[in-house]
Amino acid sequence: MFTDRLPLKGAAVLLAIVLWFVVNNKEPQVELVPVRFTPVLDSSLALRDPLPQVQALVVGSPTELIKLTANEPTIRRQITSDAPDTVVIDLRPDDVTLPEGVDAVVREIRPQSLTLRFETTWTRKAPVHSEIEVANNMGTALTTRFDPESVQVTGPRRLVLRIPSVRTVKTIIPFPDSLPHLVDIDTTGFGAGVRVRPSQVKVLITPVPNG
Repeated sequence: MFTDRLPLKGAAVLLAIVLWFVVNNKEPQVELVPVRFTPVLDSSLALRDPLPQVQALVVGSPTELIKLTANEPTIRRQITSDAPDTVVIDLRPDDVTLPEGVDAVVREIRPQSLTLRFETTWTRKAPVHSEIEVANNMGTALTTRFDPESVQVTGPRRLVLRIPSVRTVKTIIPFPDSLPHLVDIDTTGFGAGVRVRPSQVKVLITPVPNG
């Protein structure tokens, strides 16, 4: 009985195996896949900690899910310069961008929120503007320059961002004068914790060339 019509039975078993593979290859499955979280940061922001790991629960056929092993889904989020030092970002399934050509559905994000911490101290270059009055005894046109022409401002990021430039203290310098002059940078109103380096600049007063 077992050997009766053996070729036909073998063909039936082979067909059943093929159908099993075909059905399972198309049957939707659920898989937890890694997601590349990419915050688009303003140039004034710097993360204190490494980026957290994010995963997504994705539903799709095995053929579609295997594509995600070579090309991870992504989440991009814009972070502007006015963000606080600590930001909590809520994540939703529709935040995930699947690679082009992948036919699958994101059901869930793990974790559902991320906490990003930014450096509280920031440094920027700020140009020096003059508050100097030159007592010109020669009556010629003069130009005033500084060495250096810009200084380094360091402090709490939210305060440093409000300082696009710095000014010298108000003072009067005679011309001509053979002595070199150093003038302090006016830090009034900068706020606690803001430092300026150098705190003084050299004043260079020269006649404007004729013609």
